Amino acid sequence: MPRNRLLDAAWVLATNLLLLAGVVAWGWPPGNVFLLFWAENVILGVVTVVRILTARGVPAEPVGDRSVERWPPWGQALFFSFHYGLFALVHLGFVTVVAMRTGVEWGFWMLGFPILLVALRYVVDLATVWFLGGRRDTVSPGQAFAWPYPRLIVLHLATLIGFLFTMQSFGGGRSRWDEVLAPLRAAFDGLGFELSDGAVLVAVLMLLKTVFELGALMLAGRRGDNPGVRREVATGGP
Repeated sequence: MPRNRLLDAAWVLATNLLLLAGVVAWGWPPGNVFLLFWAENVILGVVTVVRILTARGVPAEPVGDRSVERWPPWGQALFFSFHYGLFALVHLGFVTVVAMRTGVEWGFWMLGFPILLVALRYVVDLATVWFLGGRRDTVSPGQAFAWPYPRLIVLHLATLIGFLFTMQSFGGGRSRWDEVLAPLRAAFDGLGFELSDGAVLVAVLMLLKTVFELGALMLAGRRGDNPGVRREVATGGP
């Protein structure tokens, strides 16, 4: 794995494990983590717009009539903002329900600090890998357009699972969730952490999210490309 990807992997571990520790050891409300999922979604979108506008690579193959590559970078950025923004609005609706049901606290250390930490992770990656590492010279605006969607899917799936959990709990149908979460809760109890159902669920989702992101980075390191983006040999910038 390239050195810049090792740095990104370190940030993945540091931020995700810190958020996990916040829920498990420091008593952060589970709803705060779901709000962080949405905040990461928004930060990812902003970073992608910067990548689309500053990408200098070109596709190795001819651009099809229906490809976003046929548009100038600013047009792709506008379309991405609209398309991605719709997903973010829907995501926010689900997150609001989950956060209100599982508990949320609006303090700086409970919510503001973790959001800044997640933002710092993406800013560091943008600076070191994209600009200083020269990645933008080998990625076209269209490839940058596609980059965030695998992570977006993971964030949305995590939120959807949380939403289904809260709706099941609201309707009194706890037995199935109790069966699923009981072994996990017992494991945390054995470590000295007594967690609510929501906290156990968030802990599991954070662990799965970490595994996915590290797996994506390992795959990217083997291909020499960004996670979730098909490898294309670029010929240089304008």
